Amino acid sequence: MAIIDCSQLIEPHWLWDTYPYVSQTYHLGDEFQEFGLKWYGSGFTYISTPGWHNKGGKTFDDYPMSAFAGVAALADISGAAETDVRTISDKLADLARRDILILRTGHADAVPSRRQEYWRNAPSVSAECADAIARAGFTHVAIDLSCDDIPAHRPDGEGSFSNPNGAFRTALHKRGLLLTENCENLNSLDQGEVFFASLPHSIPKGTTSPTRPVALTTWPSDTPRMVDVSTPIFNHWRWKLDVYQGRSMDAGDDADETHFIFGGHGFTHCDAPCHMRKGASTIHQMPNSGLDQFIHDATLVDFSDLDLPFPITRDLVKERAANKYRPGDLIILRSDLTNKMGYESREWHLKAPNLEEDAAKWIAEQKPAGVCLDFPQDYIAREMPTRHVYNNEFVAHHAIFSADLPFIEDLKDLGELTTDHPFVMAIPLKMNCVDGAPMRVIALEW
Repeated sequence: MAIIDCSQLIEPHWLWDTYPYVSQTYHLGDEFQEFGLKWYGSGFTYISTPGWHNKGGKTFDDYPMSAFAGVAALADISGAAETDVRTISDKLADLARRDILILRTGHADAVPSRRQEYWRNAPSVSAECADAIARAGFTHVAIDLSCDDIPAHRPDGEGSFSNPNGAFRTALHKRGLLLTENCENLNSLDQGEVFFASLPHSIPKGTTSPTRPVALTTWPSDTPRMVDVSTPIFNHWRWKLDVYQGRSMDAGDDADETHFIFGGHGFTHCDAPCHMRKGASTIHQMPNSGLDQFIHDATLVDFSDLDLPFPITRDLVKERAANKYRPGDLIILRSDLTNKMGYESREWHLKAPNLEEDAAKWIAEQKPAGVCLDFPQDYIAREMPTRHVYNNEFVAHHAIFSADLPFIEDLKDLGELTTDHPFVMAIPLKMNCVDGAPMRVIALEW
């Protein structure tokens, strides 16, 4: 199975106010390397819902996970300056009934979004095409161009650009469809169908979200059971996070947007080894920028029957993983901490289990693809709310990082799984930060 990355890189941009940043860095003498992200409604590869510009329209909460991940049909409309309803109808007539449609124009692979030609010379898709797509039963469209306008920044309006594809997006939303735009690398899709995932970040009542679409070239079942195991983001007493209302139709704006500023390793995210070990692997140095390790078969090791808090010792993890762990799997350590205590609770730290250093070393010796958890793994983490905790005190982190393995952290709802061997799709946002990224994580039971 090949995993194909279909996302643009989030980096500073002349048009979009969305951007990544570094909240801590070794280069300035900090003890950790930490990413940050400002999300400002749109930018780069992102997904939008009808509720963005339609008052009362659907938000992400109103869609099942199958609307964001599943078998997708590919329609190639490259080579045409404009795609009309007759052309799209002819293309759709040859496709099987699926929920997700990938429209490939080839534009993003030919012109980088740093250039204004990405907008001004893009092919257009007529608004009438949305009717044909909806009639064919699709509920989600992914395309490799932008539907955004370029606003004027001069008093005389010079420099603005009204995007003809904006009408196509509007028409899709009016028909209840999701849209992922600014996809990239679609020319690498050389088959008519792929298993495609474009997962929004877990933003309650969100209407737009950054996303990182990926395509799988093989898959065992068209209809897997999907379990969302991500922790939704909200304003938190500890993490450096600010979630707030951006544009609001109630305030007279033309859109409803949730914005956030996210600085550091909170909520569902991944850690690359360089997060705590200077000179260790960055997320970009991991195979396929981490995707080959984060999208993977997994083994669930269950400790949820134990009373909180408790230590996870070497003997305990060996006993619980015995006759279950498959070499090379992701290892998922389940405690149900978040489900029992609530992620917002200060008790979340104080009642957390902890992974003892020797237990972490045993896990590293098994050479898993990575380690997934629903609790803060180091005992010392319970002291973080009240004092500065030093890098070298994170002994469990270092035991895993010294084996050049990543973490997937702050999961929830692992008790919803009905198998000890799910397939995990943990997809980090594609940013130019090096130590990790926010993630949306789903577990699939094929």
